[in-house]
Amino acid sequence: MAGKYLKDKAYEMIREKIVNCELAPGSVLNESELIEEIGASRTPIREALNKLEQENLVTIIPKKCIIVRGITIDDIAEVFDARAVIEPQVLLQYADRISQRFLEDYQERCRTTEDTQELIHLDEEFHEMLYQVCDNKYLREVMRMVEGVDHRNRVYKSNEERVHEGISEHLDIVERMLAKDYEGASKCLFNHIKSAKNYAMKKYIG
Repeated sequence: MAGKYLKDKAYEMIREKIVNCELAPGSVLNESELIEEIGASRTPIREALNKLEQENLVTIIPKKCIIVRGITIDDIAEVFDARAVIEPQVLLQYADRISQRFLEDYQERCRTTEDTQELIHLDEEFHEMLYQVCDNKYLREVMRMVEGVDHRNRVYKSNEERVHEGISEHLDIVERMLAKDYEGASKCLFNHIKSAKNYAMKKYIG
């Protein structure tokens, strides 16, 4: 049990630093520093790093180094494509589990908040909500992996204009969910993800 706790602790700590770009894309991780910072032995650290490699957040070069994966245009495209397949279907299947009170509160906060960082948080809160209501462990695992890469991309290259556009699209989705038009909400979510992809690709190339 202690070993699992340390592995999970190491995984969460390193993952948070990577997805928030505290550990920059392309940077080299020092295993000895991680051991000291986390207070764990080499085994749980390596197990955590192996899991992060499976999530495409680090690259382990045996007997040489561990590198935080860079962000490529292919990564951005594939993450958005994965989200466009998964999230609209999760909404269709699990939308009736989302309380009307949550949706009304979310709607109100989106309409009354102007702070860009808070709007970014609200954007992510909506997608996190989909992750929370889904009880399929395999889907949840995939969604968590995609969310980590997507969050890192967002932190690395964010844009205030797109944040406001995205929240407007969220309000359209929520309005349909409140009306129990889940088919329409699912289509709006698909279009929202595609719009975000197009914007991100242009910004990355530019």
